[in-house]
Amino acid sequence: MVLRFAVVSYAHMHAWSYTRAIKELETEGKATLEAIFDNNTDRLRRAQEVFKPRRVYNDFNRLMADGGFDAAVVASENARHITYALPLIKAGVHVIVEKPITTTVRDAVEMVNEADRRGVKLQVAFVMRYHDAVVEAKNRIGEFGRIKAITATNHGTCPYDWFVDPELAGGGAMMDHIVHVADLIRWFTGKEFEEVSAFVGRNIRPELKVEDNGLILAKLTDGTPVSIDSSWSRHGTWPIWGDVYMRMLADHGVLTINAFNQNISLADDKGFHWVGFGPDADRNMIEDFIRVVNEGSQPRASGLDGLRALEVVVAAYKSWREGRPVKISEVRV
Repeated sequence: MVLRFAVVSYAHMHAWSYTRAIKELETEGKATLEAIFDNNTDRLRRAQEVFKPRRVYNDFNRLMADGGFDAAVVASENARHITYALPLIKAGVHVIVEKPITTTVRDAVEMVNEADRRGVKLQVAFVMRYHDAVVEAKNRIGEFGRIKAITATNHGTCPYDWFVDPELAGGGAMMDHIVHVADLIRWFTGKEFEEVSAFVGRNIRPELKVEDNGLILAKLTDGTPVSIDSSWSRHGTWPIWGDVYMRMLADHGVLTINAFNQNISLADDKGFHWVGFGPDADRNMIEDFIRVVNEGSQPRASGLDGLRALEVVVAAYKSWREGRPVKISEVRV
């Protein structure tokens, strides 16, 4: 079946790449871009000009009333994920929701449970599970024996805009970046996080109302120690937005992932920057989601995976506020 997509909000920059992937798959007869929605007039106009969807909406209720699509990509501000995703799920629409799945555990549980009740596919946009280098590492990690320790980073430049609004984003760098790596650690090990300790330094950008640097030290259920540096520590002129770097120490060796290291250094009239030529994880995810819906199988990164990763972040904020290690069981509802 050719899957008919709606894209709900271009607040998150990744929405542009997801829509680009849908349009590419449209040329192959695998998908159609039926509709786009945004409550921001400028973003909506730009997206309409670039992607030329069949229908355009600035009213979400009107989009829902008209329907005519099978799946939706929700890429709004974090706090509004549930505002859009839950009605879509209740209407029987399959949903890809940008990470983090929501900003509260309670909302995430509601989304996951509703998708289960409706028989709807709920996918969280953990695109790193679709990156070729990460998939290769996942396939080979068993060769190394038991994993003894994991260190990871997900750095980036500060995205500003709503990402630094504590109400819309739900936090700062920790909310933005921990979930990606926490999800990969769960995927690689098959273990859950048990306890989290968070350490936040003085802001690199003192004007922000959210944290722009944070380190968590955590323990998995089998006792494996983990560290994740989730800081917006890159300078604004850094040639790439960020990184996903992991080093896993195991019985029989060390496996290292540097997911965005495939690039060409280019200096032109726009300055110095890196041009990536590596895998297209966004397209891989969209294409696999089409397969999941058509075959009735389970997403590689499910709503439950999104919930479990969010619990790590919520525990990190609780640890920061209270100055103590926090068990994941303390934040579950």
